[in-house]
Amino acid sequence: MQLKELLKKIKEYNPKADLDLISKAYDYADEFHKDVKRLSGELFIQHPLNTAYILAQLKLDIPSIAAALLHDVVEDSNVSIEKIKQNFGEEIANLVDGVTKISKLKYQDQEQRNNESIRKMLLASTKDIRVIIIKLADKLHNMRTIKYLPEEKRKKISQETLDIYAPLAYRLGIASIKWELEDLAFKQLQPEIYQKIKEKFGKKRIYREIEIRRLKSMIEKELKKHDIQAKVLGRPKHFYSIYKKMITKHRTFDEIHDLIALRIITDTVKDCYEILGIIHSLWTPIPGEFNDYIAMSKSNLYQSLHTAVIAFNQPVEFQIRTQEMDNIAEEGIAAHWKYKGVSGDKDFDKKLSWLKQVLQSQQESEDTKDFIDILKVDLFEDEIYVFTPKGDIISLPKGSCSIDFAYAVHTNVGDKCTGAVVNGRIVPLRCELKNGDIINILTSKNAFPRRDWLKIVKTTLAKTRIRKGLRLQKKIPLNIIKKNPIEKEIIGKEDYVIIKKQPNAKIKLSKCCSPIPGDKIVASLIKSRTYSIHKIECPYEAKKPRLKVEWNENINTNINIKIIAYDRVGLFADIFNTISSTGTNLKNAKAKSIGNDMAECSVTFLSENTDHIKDIISRIRKLQGVRKIYLD
Repeated sequence: MQLKELLKKIKEYNPKADLDLISKAYDYADEFHKDVKRLSGELFIQHPLNTAYILAQLKLDIPSIAAALLHDVVEDSNVSIEKIKQNFGEEIANLVDGVTKISKLKYQDQEQRNNESIRKMLLASTKDIRVIIIKLADKLHNMRTIKYLPEEKRKKISQETLDIYAPLAYRLGIASIKWELEDLAFKQLQPEIYQKIKEKFGKKRIYREIEIRRLKSMIEKELKKHDIQAKVLGRPKHFYSIYKKMITKHRTFDEIHDLIALRIITDTVKDCYEILGIIHSLWTPIPGEFNDYIAMSKSNLYQSLHTAVIAFNQPVEFQIRTQEMDNIAEEGIAAHWKYKGVSGDKDFDKKLSWLKQVLQSQQESEDTKDFIDILKVDLFEDEIYVFTPKGDIISLPKGSCSIDFAYAVHTNVGDKCTGAVVNGRIVPLRCELKNGDIINILTSKNAFPRRDWLKIVKTTLAKTRIRKGLRLQKKIPLNIIKKNPIEKEIIGKEDYVIIKKQPNAKIKLSKCCSPIPGDKIVASLIKSRTYSIHKIECPYEAKKPRLKVEWNENINTNINIKIIAYDRVGLFADIFNTISSTGTNLKNAKAKSIGNDMAECSVTFLSENTDHIKDIISRIRKLQGVRKIYLD
């Protein structure tokens, strides 16, 4: 690669570009990388030059390409960002700084370094998304020359590429980078399978080209009859996508068909659908292989019609789209790039909305591994499309549930959701949603997010909002405790039960059997006019004279309940949420560890009647780890 090739490529799409600035950046980088060689033996300057050329292929702006040429200067020499700023201006300096920060971090643990690097990359992108695009170009050229690294390092970098960088390119809509990164990583991680697929398709290459020409001829003839202008192209096969089909469709290597793929590019959306009809009239469509990404575009704004047919006794795949759609599919976010006023571009803002959610989630994560797990899930390309009752389309990751949907509609809907009606049927919130589902969320003003939702939801947005809601709930009981110090004698226990013919009797709830409303009870005299209340089946004082008593059905006083449970994160919040969800007026709440991995929680609330107390106790008893509940 030579500088003149880069300048020629830039001039093709930007004749008025400041090529002198590009030449200046190249000379500056070349001076500092002088005589430095890569493991391949080529001069180091080839790396930034090739990185810049990849950006030029995406038609990026001059500051981005200049920053790509300079992106290793600060890291590999004693040149400061301030020096870059003096020579090339603040914009380019900021881009170089963003990329440099990603790779300059040093950590003892390699996994932590990688995860933290990705976090920093995303944080840097909040200031300028071009930092990510430069990093992707940098990663692509490094993957093209990865064969010179030791095997262990090749595999680690390749796995990171598949987990993070290829999906990131996908979410930014840059298919040309996504496909190549996947195939390069796949070649390193599964060399034997990669080679088998390559040989299988290589042997039939001539036959495939003959078939493609035959199909093109038939389609072009039909399009001419209908007076439709379109280009019919052979679509390159990507080995990693073939491998993924083997895995997802449970096919062996021998069951892989030599699929022929064609792409048709036309002028209008109307033409796209008309061409689809023509193809389906010529050949038999394969059931389940049609996807309309024009009516329901993917979250990265990808649009196209996908179909597959049986033609000449073999499957043939088609993608049908307009030229603008094709540009977006190949160049992604770069196809929308503007020199000024990017924030006013609604498409651009829509593309970045997922990134903002990921950035919010990283603030919730206490460690980088947790963050990276969220990031991997959020970058997965498998999506479903579901509908609100009004017909609005919402895209979600495959495997999402109604809670994910609720938070996608609005934070308040998510926080207050209690159930869901999917396609007219009430279903549990954890039920996995499917393409085309119509979802109506049931809510309650007294509901709160639950900690166990974090194990169910798939989207970053839902995880972020649930964590925020849990923190808010924790503050509420703490404030209640602060404002309402524990009172020693706030409970009139005599109101709990009715002892006939003993209107002024004092009572004590026994610890041996811990009776609670709903239990059949008896009273035994322990001293003058003082009775101990037991469950009727309690053997402790069975031989002593006992009086039949009953719970007061109209208990209207402050009730104190103690809960013994296994000590775990979120126990206190779960108990608080359970009581609050009933609309109960909570007076006091506290919790403490009592050893042996157990905790004691004490809550005081205003009771309405015995049924109210029974309902609350029943709800608390169902919580994870609860071992015992008793009135205090």
